[in-house]
Amino acid sequence: MTKKEVEVNRRGILKSIPVGAAFALTACANPDDQQSNVIPIDFNHGVASGDPLQDRVIIWTRVSPIETSFSGQIGVSWQVAFDMSFANIISSGTFSTDADRDFTVKQDVVGLEAGTQYYYRFMVGEKYSVIGEVKTLNSGGTEPVNLAVASCSNYPFGYFNGYRAIAENGPFDAVLHLGDYIYEYEEGRYGSPNAAKMGRLLDPPHEITTLSDYRRRYALYRADEDLQEVHRKYPFICAWDDHEFANNSYATGAQNHSDDEGDWTTRRREATKAYMEWMPVRVDLTELPTVRSFTFGKLATLAMLDTRIVGRDRPLEYGRDVEQMEIEGPNGAQLKPDYAAFHKRLETEDRSLLGSSQENWLEETLSKSAAENIPWQILGQQIIMSYRPEPPLSEVFSKEEISGFPAGEQLSMMVAEELGGFYNPDAWDGYQLARRRVFDMFEKHAGNPIVLTGDTHCGWAMSLTDKLDGKHYGAEFAVPGITSPGRGERLPKVEEIEKAYYKHLNHMAYANIKNRGYMTLTITEEDSIARFYAVSTVESKEFDLELKKSLRYKAGDGEDGKILLEDITEKS
Repeated sequence: MTKKEVEVNRRGILKSIPVGAAFALTACANPDDQQSNVIPIDFNHGVASGDPLQDRVIIWTRVSPIETSFSGQIGVSWQVAFDMSFANIISSGTFSTDADRDFTVKQDVVGLEAGTQYYYRFMVGEKYSVIGEVKTLNSGGTEPVNLAVASCSNYPFGYFNGYRAIAENGPFDAVLHLGDYIYEYEEGRYGSPNAAKMGRLLDPPHEITTLSDYRRRYALYRADEDLQEVHRKYPFICAWDDHEFANNSYATGAQNHSDDEGDWTTRRREATKAYMEWMPVRVDLTELPTVRSFTFGKLATLAMLDTRIVGRDRPLEYGRDVEQMEIEGPNGAQLKPDYAAFHKRLETEDRSLLGSSQENWLEETLSKSAAENIPWQILGQQIIMSYRPEPPLSEVFSKEEISGFPAGEQLSMMVAEELGGFYNPDAWDGYQLARRRVFDMFEKHAGNPIVLTGDTHCGWAMSLTDKLDGKHYGAEFAVPGITSPGRGERLPKVEEIEKAYYKHLNHMAYANIKNRGYMTLTITEEDSIARFYAVSTVESKEFDLELKKSLRYKAGDGEDGKILLEDITEKS
């Protein structure tokens, strides 16, 4: 490909390129040089913003060199304005990107005004990106806050209709993404049998384990027009879960990582690098890379946690850690799994989930929020925090029916029947002393705690407690998957199963184990309202959106140790 040389005025880059050209400028070895080569580029992955504060916000894009072998530097100009016509530009600059950061651009735009709507775009020569929209956070006051919450977007399971619905049903101050933004699996392992028909095949087709693999998987997801649109409309505040790395990750390994896939530390580091390149997050690669807080005026503090990577001990497993006990059988002594002892171990063993550094940070964050008399304390995190063992289902299914279910479901139902419930050791029920420390922080510092949760692909709402009929410390709202299927996709009699949750757990206010969708949270001084939305399908671009449940959490409701999540669905 022929390359032209042009004179570049680094303060006036747009004026130096012929009208209609789609050229990228490669930065010179000496940044003061005035000569540069040019190559054609495209903006194939849209724009995004993230981590809004009162005076700054991250803006993001990626440039795609049309000459795919190109690996040099590219100068990308950016502009932020008060208006969509960019007649009133208030901040601008140039960002140099290259193959070492996968040609991504992430600029922290500072010096902005609080509570103000802005528009932004990127340019290479006279090639423009689409225009993004973003609003900074309010600096004071108690204006209502409106958040959208999403999680678990598995590409081969279907279209991202939930993202499209969020984009079209705002406005939102931010979109909280609670993890599983991508999935690491290979083609055919975890997806719809109709993936090829829908055009939802994976790139790369194998399980992703290297930096190049993770980058390609993010590129696939970010080429999706519905995901691009929700990123264009609203700033994201993100936390990772396990599938940004590998299924059931922890600090030193993962369930879905084996020795023949290389060193876990290397895989974790390269997955982290790709995440930081492709996600609009403001982070330093420190001990707690995605742990950070946000203040919404004088109304709410949001603390984003990491329950997967930085401080988590390996979760105990029924198939690996249950000890055998000797019992008398019809033919003499025999061995039987001691599930009661395993549950006792989950209840009493002090195992790390957040890690000491993150626990200290959380306590300081909650203490500061309380000292400033901020009424709402919100935790954005990955796994179910409240006490939520799976209930016995013998009143729902016969033994013959259960025998035909997947092995994991059979085990869950057997243990639940034997012990009156089945703990999920991957959730906070598997780290109960760590949960007790967080609840102690709530009791000491917080006013009205709300925990927002992803991971399960189901919609849940419950009062925060660590035992049946125990004290309530706040409310937990867990979001269904954008496309990933819930328990109700594996089992029949969905309504009967959901009724079993209500019967078994009297702090449960909402259980939806089937629908895909998203959630919103509207916060005022008086209350917080969680609304759960379901899309009618993820296998067609044509879909209906339904409000399934609205629940109201009144400020101060937990002062007596009990919180009632009021059903106001009919009023919404």
